[in-house]
Amino acid sequence: MSAMQTLFNACRDEIENGDLVKGFTQLSEELTEHRLKLNKDDWSAQVLKVFRSHPLARILQEDPYTRRALEKPRGYAGDAVMMDYMNFQQPPRGCSELGERIFRAVVASPNGASVRWRCEYLAGLIAREAQRRSSLSVLSVACGHCREGLMLQPATKARIKRLIALDQDAKSLEVVRNSLKGFVTPVRMNVKDIATDSSLGSFNLIYSAGLFDYLPDRAATALCTALLKRTTSGGTLLIANFTPDNWGRGYMETVMDWHLILRTKDAMRTLIPASQVAKSYLHFDPYRNVIYLEITKV
Repeated sequence: MSAMQTLFNACRDEIENGDLVKGFTQLSEELTEHRLKLNKDDWSAQVLKVFRSHPLARILQEDPYTRRALEKPRGYAGDAVMMDYMNFQQPPRGCSELGERIFRAVVASPNGASVRWRCEYLAGLIAREAQRRSSLSVLSVACGHCREGLMLQPATKARIKRLIALDQDAKSLEVVRNSLKGFVTPVRMNVKDIATDSSLGSFNLIYSAGLFDYLPDRAATALCTALLKRTTSGGTLLIANFTPDNWGRGYMETVMDWHLILRTKDAMRTLIPASQVAKSYLHFDPYRNVIYLEITKV
């Protein structure tokens, strides 16, 4: 019996008959450790092949969060509905008892905590930028459901001249329209059009919380430059990206078929435009799963 089969057997027994959180945690941590040590071919042969034929693969699909990542109803994993699962930690109706227990373990994980912290951090960033100005303009790029908007206090909202929530997903924008009615303006647009669409104008604060996780280097660099051009003098551009050693990477890639473009500090530095940068700095969230690049424009 291979080491991976032994791991999957032990985790299946814990999840079905023992301490579910312990089984899920052991599975996630060991999968990430293996993923960091193996190249793509060895990972596929030694881990993926074994997992996909193991009963644990079917068991974990009881979790609606894991299952949605696999099914990809919007064409990709990590859609706005999945982010709501993380933010609100409430399973959808109709899942099994085991599925709900797995769900609660998954969304309570360090990666889930990073998603919730990110939402709170964005709301705090908007509030701080609003305090600096009597009138603030904000652009959220690939906004999803823009849940940070729900966290803004009336005093902050009063200082916001406009908050544009931009996404290419019409269903996500409909949620924004209904939940943040009269405060946020949803705009359907492909990110490729940001550089050329004159209707957008410029903004004091631009942020993109999850898009760069899906952009290859060339596209990410070009978009960062385009967004900085739309940032006003003295304004702020913020970009977030998951790191290569994020806690849940092994589970995401093995169990959920969810693959991100992960970046280190050095990789994030390569995105910084060559000009119009007054200052920039990088920092991690408290769980060290996500890295943030903050740029102030000249």
